[in-house]
Amino acid sequence: MSDLIIRADASPRVGAGHVMRCLALSHAARDAGLNVSIAGRVSVPWLRRKLKGALVQFCEVTDDIPVEESPDRLLNQIGNVKGKWVVLDGYHFGLQCQKAVRENGGHLLVIDDYAHLPEYHCDILFNQNIGAEKLEYTGFIGEKILRPGYALLRPEFAVARAMAEKRDYPAKAVNIICSLGGGDLSRYLEQISPILTIPELTGCVLRVIAGSMQPERIKAILCNCPANLEILERVDDVAELLLQSDLCISAGGSTCWELCCLGVPFLTLIMAENQRRIVLGLEDEGIAFVLSSSSSREMLLSKESRRMAGRAGMRLVDGLGAKRVIKRLVMRKG
Repeated sequence: MSDLIIRADASPRVGAGHVMRCLALSHAARDAGLNVSIAGRVSVPWLRRKLKGALVQFCEVTDDIPVEESPDRLLNQIGNVKGKWVVLDGYHFGLQCQKAVRENGGHLLVIDDYAHLPEYHCDILFNQNIGAEKLEYTGFIGEKILRPGYALLRPEFAVARAMAEKRDYPAKAVNIICSLGGGDLSRYLEQISPILTIPELTGCVLRVIAGSMQPERIKAILCNCPANLEILERVDDVAELLLQSDLCISAGGSTCWELCCLGVPFLTLIMAENQRRIVLGLEDEGIAFVLSSSSSREMLLSKESRRMAGRAGMRLVDGLGAKRVIKRLVMRKG
């Protein structure tokens, strides 16, 4: 019998971020002695493998991801919720789904990114993104957790943090990672490909995390990039990969908090409207520049810019956020 039921979906279209951060929450819950189950539609092969190795019960939902989940279908997917904590992470879980969980005796944690609903009904509303405290959240909300200090990162990031404290920032960034997300995001790679032709990339290694993109497609898009191109179709230890990286190009999603935790300097791009506040907020805080030819040149060639940005990120996120969320959850139920 699960004490914590997590409901999240992943696909090449919606990406893997919702399930990945819920997986981090499940690790913290399990460490706190809770029984955890995750229910979801997960059509991303590498993420399915990760879920199977996560030592939590995974209950597969087999139909397509709808524009809006119906409350009845949600309750059928997660079973009896009375007296249990339920986590909903996904923009298709609307107000009626939230009400259904609470009306059936469940305690509800809603994970949100940009206040897209007119109101919320939950015991805890959680938004880990920078600037979340400025959003207008209304409705019947018991408690709000709204800051990156609670960012949901898997345990390996807290472990890798000690090594990150010793990070060396070389005179020129040589080892570069491009991480746009778990979906098929080749259209965004096409958009930024002109920036990746700057001559300053000569002699660098550009590692592209493929996600759901086809390797041959990546090669074709980046055929004019002067860096040595490596395509990573599978990454088993993201934290170790980031420890070895001098600079990252990232979408404005959950990967940003992983990079902050490990002091990796990074450049960002807005790939969805819900990422705009994150990307602009990170730039305002001096943590990450918006990707451009000029910002790329500066971060490639300026050791001091990378050092300052990396250290600012580490002050924002320490890797213990998931444990903090679970502690608040347990205290509230008690």
